[in-house]
This record gives sequence, structure tokens and C-alpha cells, in this order.
Amino acid sequence: GKQPSIIFVLVDENTMQHCYAQFISRLETTATIEIIEIDAGEEFKNIDTCTGVWSAMVELGCDRNSLFISLGGGVITDLGGFVASTIKRGIDFIHVPTSLLAMVDASIGGKNGVDLGHLKNQIGVIQTPAMTLVDPEFLETLPQKQLRNGSFEMFKHGLIADRIYWENMLDLNFDFSSETFESLIYQSIIIKNDV
Repeated sequence: GKQPSIIFVLVDENTMQHCYAQFISRLETTATIEIIEIDAGEEFKNIDTCTGVWSAMVELGCDRNSLFISLGGGVITDLGGFVASTIKRGIDFIHVPTSLLAMVDASIGGKNGVDLGHLKNQIGVIQTPAMTLVDPEFLETLPQKQLRNGSFEMFKHGLIADRIYWENMLDLNFDFSSETFESLIYQSIIIKNDV
């Protein structure tokens, strides 16, 4: 397709530090790239943060032909999708989930939104990204605990949909470095998508 006018990449300090260089080295474009960094954490998943991002985008010349890329975990993909779906009445966006939970859950199904005070995901839209790019290499930046947390969502997919998948998850025995794990992530995305 045509080149976007500007590419906005939303990161938080964690994905800026651990994922951005790897991501940007693979992005081939002649478009201007603008990085917008927000604070990491669920407590920043709110309209105040959105207002900051919207303002930065407008100042940097966002138009209807801009492209928005969310590079991060569930907070980044949820908030980024919401920001992109609402600015200029909606611009194209791509999710690049960097946590396991985001890969198999948050980035699928077009759920975008932010919290309202203590109430989770009260404000938002259903809008499917133009693309979701899943690169398991990003998982190498995560602690085991995060991988285990994300894998529980995968077990849930097995319970809901697929006995053989469930058995493969059990056989994996939390060995997240195996090639089987990559194919299980892929299957998880298909299950989630179908649901």
C-alpha cells in the first residue's frame, strides 16, 4: 500500500529499553518515525495519558494517513488501539505485542480501551488493528514469572477449545525456550481469534 505520512510508535520505558532497537532495525520505511513514550503500568492506562498522547500526535503533525504502532504489553496495546481509533476519527494501527499475555490475549479481537479510575476498561472501542505482528524473540526480554502468567491464558485456551493443545501445554512443562512453545503461541492466537 501507500506509505504512511508519519509513523507513530508508542512505547513505555520498558519496551523503549528492551524492544525498540530490535523492532526499529526491521522496520523499512521512508516515512518519518515519531516515538511517543508513556510511563509503564496499569495506573497510567487512563484518559489523562491518552490526552498526552493525542496532544503529542497533533503537535507532530498527525493526519488521517498516519500510522500508529503500539510496541508493548497489554497496557500499550489497549491504550494505543484506543488512541489510534479515536484521533482524527480513527487512523490505521498495528499492534506489536511484547509480552506473552499481550500476544495471546490483549492484542487479539480488537478490544481497545482505558480504565476509568479504579474501573478497568470502562472506556473504549472495538476496532481491529490493520495487523498484529507477533515476534517470540521479544519474550527473551521477559522474566520467567511474566512468561508463566501469560502461559496460564494459553492453558485456558486449551481448556476452552483443544484437548491436544492442552496436552502439548502440559508436555511443555514451562520450557519457554522450546520451538514447540512458538507453535503453541501461534495456535493460541488462532483459538482466541476464533472465539
